[in-house]
Amino acid sequence: MKNNIIKIAIVCVSILFVGCEDRLNLTDPSVLGLNQFIVDEETAELALFGMYDNLQSRYVAGAEPKMVQGLYADELEHPGSFPHLDEALFNNFLTNNFAMTNIMASHYNAINSSVEIARLTEDLEDNVISPSRRSEIVAEAHAVRAFAYFQMVKTYGGLPIPTGTVPLDGPEAGNVPRSSESEVYEYILNEINLAQGKLASNNPVTQMTENALTLLKADVYMFRGQYDLAEPLLASLVGDYSITGTYEELWDGSSNSSAIFRVAYNAVDANGLSAFFTPTGRREVSPSQKLVDAFEPGDTRINLIVNPSNPLTNFINKYQSTFFQPYIYRYADVLLMYGEVLARRNAPNAASVVDPVRTRAGLGTIAPLNSSNVVSKIAQERFVEFYGEGRRWQDVKRLGLAQQVITSKGLNFTARQLLWPIPQNEIDRNASLSQADQNPGY
Repeated sequence: MKNNIIKIAIVCVSILFVGCEDRLNLTDPSVLGLNQFIVDEETAELALFGMYDNLQSRYVAGAEPKMVQGLYADELEHPGSFPHLDEALFNNFLTNNFAMTNIMASHYNAINSSVEIARLTEDLEDNVISPSRRSEIVAEAHAVRAFAYFQMVKTYGGLPIPTGTVPLDGPEAGNVPRSSESEVYEYILNEINLAQGKLASNNPVTQMTENALTLLKADVYMFRGQYDLAEPLLASLVGDYSITGTYEELWDGSSNSSAIFRVAYNAVDANGLSAFFTPTGRREVSPSQKLVDAFEPGDTRINLIVNPSNPLTNFINKYQSTFFQPYIYRYADVLLMYGEVLARRNAPNAASVVDPVRTRAGLGTIAPLNSSNVVSKIAQERFVEFYGEGRRWQDVKRLGLAQQVITSKGLNFTARQLLWPIPQNEIDRNASLSQADQNPGY
């Protein structure tokens, strides 16, 4: 019942910057707009949970980005039949690719609802919401907005960003010019700064917490190559969590000591991951031979690849439950990122930071780990730790290995492959964009 109420709060969302035609339909309460819905603390809370409902989309935390990222790199094969995924496998997206269109639109749904929630909650009077709770809700909206933009800028590059609030209706909705990649990153960091220190202390791992926000900020710095700025943020998180006893425990559906930020799913909002990764659905993707071969002898993480020796029937078995809450961040993120920044400056304890991840997998030390081998060793560790989680393409791009990975698939590398195309329909519908705003080569 709560989920249905939440959905009422969020139905008036836009695709990119194109708004709802009808913000309030008095004859149909299912299309009640946010400006009519958020009237006090209780409704602001419901709208906030509705914002997280956007993250449950197949195209945000669901199967699509995980399939596309893995195929675009060297992690997955495509035994299924969706033609838009073949474009990912062969690193040749068209501007009308189904995944590109829906991934961008779904992230902007979350962004636009977060903008409205922040604006409307800030406007509530003290007699209907406590100032402290108002501040927490607004901060959470800023944090989710930063997360959504970060997911997009890593793959699309520069994006339209709002200069104030994003209108959800009216003829000018959506006419926002494209900002540069650098400007988007600065916007993301500003949104994080607006949220830091203001999030509710009792938020669960399925909402933004101060630790999740700290890790997001460190991740942004990592992608910008600002390792000196990432290091103290990561150091502050070491010891706050712990590595699970086994790798399988991460995927059994229970709470665990490694979870930092997850996306909630339940019987109403199934995650769709098992439908695309396992034979109980359609096995749309499967592990590549390169992934199977990447595991060292004795690495127990390969146990979640079923039939690894048979490419015709193997599959990734992380997502058996339709109610599984996929991770945005977990403790291995902290340790592998922190070990990397230490190794980049030749700190003697870099290997000891990473080793707990390997120990759980039944492996010995990663030493030596230093500036001379950090790229290859961290790329390897992230490959076998986060397989099937939508990390591989972003990792190899950040580590400067994109060309090597694409050519290893027997394909020609071109510079255009470093960015995905801006969906053509988004250019067509935005009066402030033209074909000149498309990424080079598309």
